[in-house]
Amino acid sequence: MPRFLYRQNQKTLQSDTWPQESDTLWVDLGPEDKDSVQEVVRHLYQAHPKVIERLLEGHNHRPNLLVEDDAVSFMLALIPAHDADGPLRHLSFIVGQHFLVTAHLDDPSKVVDGAFEYVLKNHLMDEGVDFALYQLLDRHVVELRLLANDLDRQFEDLHRRLLTHPYANMSPDILALRKRAMAAKHILDPEGAIIELLNSKGFPYVSKKNHPYFQDVSFLMDEVVAEVQAIRDGLAEMVEAYTSLQSNEINKVMWFLTIISTLALPATTIASIYGMNFINMHELHWRYGYDYSLVMMVFISIVLLLWVRIHRRRG
Repeated sequence: MPRFLYRQNQKTLQSDTWPQESDTLWVDLGPEDKDSVQEVVRHLYQAHPKVIERLLEGHNHRPNLLVEDDAVSFMLALIPAHDADGPLRHLSFIVGQHFLVTAHLDDPSKVVDGAFEYVLKNHLMDEGVDFALYQLLDRHVVELRLLANDLDRQFEDLHRRLLTHPYANMSPDILALRKRAMAAKHILDPEGAIIELLNSKGFPYVSKKNHPYFQDVSFLMDEVVAEVQAIRDGLAEMVEAYTSLQSNEINKVMWFLTIISTLALPATTIASIYGMNFINMHELHWRYGYDYSLVMMVFISIVLLLWVRIHRRRG
């Protein structure tokens, strides 16, 4: 059954059934309340069918917002902490003048539970549904910050590995982190726009006295978005640095092989010449011909090696 938090006689009360009288109401729908969504929403106002559809079929959708005459509905999402391919966890909201609906139909939400208990314990429904909404958004942004901090920790770890072991195979780890950062940015951009809209002075369901709370949430959200964007930019630079290091390593190997080939070329040439076995080649009948050819091979190779070293120093 849905749970209800409401204000009655200047007290904040909780109930598992519809309150008889209330001037401020918060209805929370959990995973076991999927069959009650339509009844709850239509009990509060004449909702557009698209609102019900988004509440029930939000699986893997990006955050979005829908404005109606009597309410504003929007959906936020949080990617799993360690699985970029996992399903999104959604938290849906419907905000009216005197009511708030939260729906987390994928699984239980510690964001909602924490805010619900805080408002109930401190009897804060008299502050308005916008204050309860602030409590939810503040905790949600804290979760996003934890996600951003985890991405930053992994980025710093990759950066450290790149500096200490520049030629290790890091491409799978870099690509995996880039995928997570892109998935996070894919979610944070629309969520930032939604929170910015809630923070705007023209938003009708946030009172003037509670507006500074939403300014604070908007500022924290901007920080999270900027941090994830910085991680994405850093990863792009890391890919370039990693590619450059790998290219340098390949160039070193090719340079070494080229030097070996160059040094072996004179000896190969001399051996080819004296391997033709022509009768008029006097060195073949010379007593020191064999030693002479070996000395020539070594001498020319040493001269080439010295020339390469001197040329490399000058370059």
